[in-house]
Amino acid sequence: MFGLSFLAALLFVTMLCVAINKYGVPDMVSSIYYLLGKRGWVFQLVMMLFGILMMVCLLDSGLGEQCLAFFACVGLIFVGAAPRFLKESERKIHKTAAITSALASAAWCLTVNWRIVVALLGLYGVYWAYRDRDSHPWFVAEVTAILMVLLTYWSTV
Repeated sequence: MFGLSFLAALLFVTMLCVAINKYGVPDMVSSIYYLLGKRGWVFQLVMMLFGILMMVCLLDSGLGEQCLAFFACVGLIFVGAAPRFLKESERKIHKTAAITSALASAAWCLTVNWRIVVALLGLYGVYWAYRDRDSHPWFVAEVTAILMVLLTYWSTV
């Protein structure tokens, strides 16, 4: 299962690197959908695949509260399925999915290894305290949440 989680991370990081290299750091991960224009389907595919691959890994691990792992991954799948957060018809779905995923991810990580959560929240707190005008706090928070899940999972394999 480590291989699946590594593949999921590789897909996500590749998408981030390509988008940042071409367009700069976005305000939010979901903004990548709009930045990619006609290739926005790549964002959708990566988010849905990441959610599916990590769901297999997290549920197979039997670690922590499984319902939290499920909601964390399903949230990401819905973020990919409804990426147009600027469009009124998809905004509520996208926002609800993103918030559900973030909260369930953090909660799942707390049930597995609270030390990683505390360490990353501490690092984010330092970032927040020293951020400048050009920083991207939502983007950093979202990437930190993804990193938290990956590190928590990898710390147990």
